[in-house]
Amino acid sequence: MMYSDENSFLMSTGLKLKEISEILCSSETDEEVEKKLKGKGEKYLRRYQLIKIYKEMVSSGEMKLSIVPIIAALPCVGKTTISREIATALGIGNVMGGDAIRASYRELIDENEHPEFFCSIYGAWQFVGDKKETEENIIKGFYAQAKIMNDLMERIVADRGVRDGESMVVEYLHFLPSQYDPNVLNHPSVIPIVLRLESMDEWKRRIDERDRTSHLKGNSQRLIPALEKYKKMQEVQCEDAKKIGVPIITSDNMDEALDKVLDIIFDRIEKLIELKDVKEESIEKLKKVEKERALNPDEKR
Repeated sequence: MMYSDENSFLMSTGLKLKEISEILCSSETDEEVEKKLKGKGEKYLRRYQLIKIYKEMVSSGEMKLSIVPIIAALPCVGKTTISREIATALGIGNVMGGDAIRASYRELIDENEHPEFFCSIYGAWQFVGDKKETEENIIKGFYAQAKIMNDLMERIVADRGVRDGESMVVEYLHFLPSQYDPNVLNHPSVIPIVLRLESMDEWKRRIDERDRTSHLKGNSQRLIPALEKYKKMQEVQCEDAKKIGVPIITSDNMDEALDKVLDIIFDRIEKLIELKDVKEESIEKLKKVEKERALNPDEKR
C-alpha cells in the first residue's frame, strides 16, 4: 500500500514532501532517518517517534484509544484545509465534514419545528427572538443552529470515535464547546481546536479563492456581505472556547497554524500512549447508544 508502510510515518512530522523525499532517498536505516530528522529539529523527531509508537501499539492490540481532532472555524478560515493535512499526516481515513452532514440531516429533521436549521448560519436570525436583524438575534440564531449540529456531531464523536475507537477528523463551523457534554469533550481521544482569522483582507481573499479550489459550482461571493456577521460569530466561538479551555489558533499563516495544530495533537498522542485505554461509563450519549445497540441480538458490546 502506498501510504501504509513505515515510511508514511514521516508524513506526521509536518515536513514538506521534498524534505521527506530527501530524507528517504539518503537513508538506508531507521537510525539514519531519525538522525536526519533530529538535524531538522527535535520536534520533527519527536512526532515521528510518537506516531511510530502509537501505530505499533494499535497493531499489537495494546492501544484502544483513537485520535479524534475536532477542527472548528467559520467558513474560509482554514478548517477543511487543516483537517485534510492532519488526516494525511496521521494516516486517518475518515474526515467528517459538517457541511455535508448538515445538508443530509435536513432530510431527517422537521423544518416546521426547526426552521433555523434550513438556512445559512448568517440567516438564522430570522427565526429567533423578535426576528429582526440585530446583533443579539444574529448570535441567538448562531446558537440555535449550532445546538442542533453539536448534538449531532457529539453523537458521532461519542459513538464512533470514543465508543468504537475509530480515529477520525471532525471539521465543522458550529462547534461550541459549551454545548458538548464535558465528559465527551474531556475524553483523551477528543482533541478540540478552534481556528480564527485576524485579517479581513485575508478572509476576503480566501472567499475569492474558494470557487476556484473547492466549490467549483459555488457562489462564494454571497459570503462577502456576511463577513461582519461571521466575524461576530467567530468572536462568540472563540470566547466560548476560551471559557472551556479549548485552544485557539490563528490561521492567517496556514503553515504556522498547521504546525501548532500538530503540536497540540502530538502532545495528546503522547498522553494516549501513556493511558492506552480508559472507561467511558459517564458519557450520557453512550448510555443511549448502548440501549439502542442492545436491541441488536448480534451486538457483542
